[in-house]
Formats: sequence, structure tokens, C-alpha cells
Amino acid sequence: MRSTNKTYIIMKKILTLSFSLLLIFSLISCKKKEQESNLQGSWELRRIEGIQVAGVDPNFKSGNGNVLKFNGNNYEWYNENKLQSSGTFTIQPDVRPINNLKSNYSLTLSNDNQIQLYIHLEGKKLVVFLGVIAADGTESHYEKQ
Repeated sequence: MRSTNKTYIIMKKILTLSFSLLLIFSLISCKKKEQESNLQGSWELRRIEGIQVAGVDPNFKSGNGNVLKFNGNNYEWYNENKLQSSGTFTIQPDVRPINNLKSNYSLTLSNDNQIQLYIHLEGKKLVVFLGVIAADGTESHYEKQ
């Protein structure tokens, strides 16, 4: 009888641990899908900060053709309506202070090369950081179309 009771306790612990691990992995998977779904769609450039040219407006009007598109795990980057780059992407939580904001994700774009960017994604606003402004970097501000 004593052996059966020990077996029952061990099995209960194994099942509890298995269920806990399954729940953790499910939550991580859901969070990643949520990040990807927030990024999905077309984003049009509205403003660039850093490396400004004197007398040139850093703001961009709607319909300017500078667009980032995310579909599934694929991306396309257009400059003046011409495809500049395409491939796959991954997104991961990554919080770090950059300029006067904080990134909340790192975004890895892959085609023939791999480029890691930091982004701030919130609602219909996307900021892409290329370095820091103090070291000749830029912030590209996009709005969801």
C-alpha cells in the first residue's frame, strides 16, 4: 500500500510539472503571436529624426511611397514605391533606452544578410531606430495604413 501511495505522489508531481511547463510555453507562444500580429500590415513613413539636411522638411506626407509591409513572417521595404528589400523577419521583446524613447522589441530582418533593428511599437505608431541620433543614427517614425 505504501508503494502505491509514493507512486501516486510522484505521478501527481510529474503531471503538475508537465502542466506548468505546457502553460508557460503556451503563454510565450501567444505573446510572440500578439507581437507579430501588432506589426502585421503596411506602415508608411511620416518623419525622420537625425541626420537632417538644413532646410529639408523631416516630415513626410501620406502617399509618399516609403512603406514597410509585414505579412506573416515576411517583410517588404519600399522607397518611393520601389521595392528595396524583402525577406523574413523575427520579433522579440527587447526593452532598452534609445534617444528619448525606449525600444520594446528587436526586429531581425533576414534576406541575403541579417539586420537587427530596435523598434518601438505602440498602437498605430512604429519607430525604427538605426543607431542613436547622437552618433549620426536615425529614428524613422511610421504610421499604420
